[in-house]
This record gives sequence, structure tokens and C-alpha cells, in this order.
Amino acid sequence: MNVLIIFAHPDPSSFDAVLRNRTVKELTARGHHVQISDLYDMRFRPEVMPEDFTDRTGNTLFNLQAEQAHATEQGTFSPDILSEQRKIAWADTLIFIFPLWWYSMPAILKGWFDRVMAFGFAYGPNGDLRGRRALLVMTTGGPPRPYTPEKQHAMTQLCDHIQRGMLHFCGLAVLPPFAVYGASNATSAQRDQFLQQYLQIIRSLDSIQPLSFNP
Repeated sequence: MNVLIIFAHPDPSSFDAVLRNRTVKELTARGHHVQISDLYDMRFRPEVMPEDFTDRTGNTLFNLQAEQAHATEQGTFSPDILSEQRKIAWADTLIFIFPLWWYSMPAILKGWFDRVMAFGFAYGPNGDLRGRRALLVMTTGGPPRPYTPEKQHAMTQLCDHIQRGMLHFCGLAVLPPFAVYGASNATSAQRDQFLQQYLQIIRSLDSIQPLSFNP
């Protein structure tokens, strides 16, 4: 497999970073190829700007989809966007590792989607990412206890905009997500348990059945 890890946590000593590092170690030991986009380390700019396009369409008003379609056709995205798109084109599996903030992804990762998963490249008449798979790996600040079945269901529903509205919409097969509850306050023993559960998923990554989304 060619695996792209999109990592979005500002602390290199976080448990998210442990998950990232062990993912790389496990996959490379099994002969897979891995690239990493560490968004904070890259200082990836999350805002969509006219400067994202080195050759504008000439439209008076800024139309994002029109600019993205033109840039896809002409290869005129800014270098940071082109670099990320080349990684996606190379990969057959995308793993997103991030902390769950306000039941969603960090702003820097949302900006990655806004800028990189462009119209004409990731979706639209001439673009889709079919044939690739995606996995969300999330950590939460709260321990397992406050996440009642009702709250867990609500969190799954709130993450639906990522899994269905972004990844599935762009043609990716979305694998069941993995969440670590209360990672920042977990004991060493609890972290080891979380890690072993996660590594079982990574070891069987190529055989996991994706989620089914109703039309």
C-alpha cells in the first residue's frame, strides 16, 4: 500500500503523535510505503486565498469552484496545494490523525480540505478519488465515561460531515473510525491498551470493510 498520513496536532509529544509514529513503524515494517503531511510542522495555511492560484480565470468576482477547476486543468495551484495533491494521487490509503475539537477537526485540517480537495481534482465532473480509502483516527479530551451511548451516537452523527460529506462525497471508501477517549489524561496502561487496539486495525488495514452510506 501507499499510505498518506495527514497529521493535525500542534504538540509533537501528544498521544496523536504516538499514534502517527507507530502507524509509520507498523506499516513500513510490513513493506508498505508511507508519506506524512504534518500540517502544523509544515505551517500549512488553512485559509482559501486568491494567492492559491498562480493564474486566475480573469473573473471579476472570486468564484472558488471556477478558480479550482481552472487551476486543476492548467496545473496552476500554488506549490503547497500541488504538493499535497501529488501525495493524494500517489496514495491508495489516507489516514487522518487529529484531536476532536468541538466535535470536529482542527481548523488547520478543515483548511487542508478547503484548499487541497479542490473542485476538478477531488470532486466535480472531471475529478474524484475513487479507488482510495480513508480512515479517521481521533483523540478526545474527555474520558470514556461522559461519552454515553447517546453522546457517542451524536459524535458519530457530527463526524458524518467528514466521513460522508467530504470523504465519501469525493469517492473514497471510508473505513470505520477509531477514537481514543481521554487520551491526554490516560494512564500508561490505558495508553498501551489503546495502542494495541489501534495496531490491530493497522495490521488488518487492507482487509477492513468500508462503511456503507445510504444514498
